[in-house]
Amino acid sequence: MDQLNFFGEVPDFRLNRKKKHTLNDILFISVCAVISGADDYESIAEYGRQKIEFLSNFLELPNGIPSHDTFNRVFRYLDKEKFGACLYKWTREILDLTQGHQINIDGKVLRGTGKSGCPKSGLCIVSAWAAEQALTLGQVKVSEKSNEKTAIPELLGNLDLKGSTVTIDAVDCSETTALTITQAEGDYVLSIKKNRKILLEEVRDHLKKASTEVFVAQQTDISGGRIEIRKATVCHALTFVDEAQKFSQAKCIFMVESVRQAKNKEDIQKQTRYYISSRKLSPEEAIKLTRNHWSIENKLHWVLDVVFNEDQARVREGNGADNFATLRKIALQILYTAKDKDSVKARRLKAAWNNDFLLQLLQNTKF
Repeated sequence: MDQLNFFGEVPDFRLNRKKKHTLNDILFISVCAVISGADDYESIAEYGRQKIEFLSNFLELPNGIPSHDTFNRVFRYLDKEKFGACLYKWTREILDLTQGHQINIDGKVLRGTGKSGCPKSGLCIVSAWAAEQALTLGQVKVSEKSNEKTAIPELLGNLDLKGSTVTIDAVDCSETTALTITQAEGDYVLSIKKNRKILLEEVRDHLKKASTEVFVAQQTDISGGRIEIRKATVCHALTFVDEAQKFSQAKCIFMVESVRQAKNKEDIQKQTRYYISSRKLSPEEAIKLTRNHWSIENKLHWVLDVVFNEDQARVREGNGADNFATLRKIALQILYTAKDKDSVKARRLKAAWNNDFLLQLLQNTKF
């Protein structure tokens, strides 16, 4: 375990004569604390005090455990780009190469960072997620008075897209994004909704009328008493879909119809979604890609909200919200390396109670 290498490229903004604690100690304690259930600076400091004997095996701790004010100040002024780069560099080393992977792009609002009475003022972060490996590849903060659409091009520019398939919700179903991805030698699957009204109407009508090069597949899943049936209809003939011609290297359009039936058989939900892609997909591939896209919601955003209480986090000042968001993702990524069948919540408890389990998690990730 070599935490010095992990955080080695993060610059220390503090004056040497005022340092009582090393930056690596502060960051390492924070990671261990958040893995073990800490959700704010006070609980990070308390974790350090309770685990000082364990932490002293790896850290210098020249003046003991820092106060919660020290943790607060460090994360408020810490370079958010350099701190985030630690996560992304580490992720790419785990993946070795991102080529051939599915990359999901989606945004999430940290509601606790919003101003009172302004529900839309919270910090929004757009993340890139490797679906099958459950790894965060990058994130970009959405600037104030803007939206996810403006942050996605910047995020895509930071990623190696060669050979990968990028899936994006309808917020940025645009010709520019399609071109950016294909120029980077990647492929795209873009969701089409009412914000692209003409394209949506053309795709919907064409899929209903097309009689050639249309392929259909159906998949049924049963989980927890719920039955879900997905049916994909894919068309490779786009000659008469004028709007589709504007998208770089577009090779197919498709729709996925889903029917969900809960234990109460009267509760049936139906939904139809439309997509455009630069890959010549089979209907089975279309179902897999669209289903995998939601792993960014289920395995990242939902877990951050429910298990890490991200929406209740009140960190607002300076770079604190950005850096704490990165800290949670580092902790989550480490927790996902466990080989047991426990939930993330249970693993956090085990890490807090069992030093050997925490040590194994850190060693699993070569942290």
